[in-house]
Amino acid sequence: MRSTDLQTRMSRGVADRWEHRMIDFVPFRPATVVRYLLRDDRVHRWAPTAPALYHLALVHAFSRRTVERVEAQILRRL
Repeated sequence: MRSTDLQTRMSRGVADRWEHRMIDFVPFRPATVVRYLLRDDRVHRWAPTAPALYHLALVHAFSRRTVERVEAQILRRL
């Protein structure tokens, strides 16, 4: 599903007070996702399972070795 398709789907129906007011779309690549997860304004705002789910989705798409290498590189630069 593309970001435009998701935005269209979410715009239908009755507004729900539990819905997010804004959605950030980032390219689904290991470095981009990990940097986004670790942004200063986001790092402490994730649900407890969210980082693990993103990690597992990246591993499924790109392999464990690739994702862990990218994560290690980014963490070294912090």
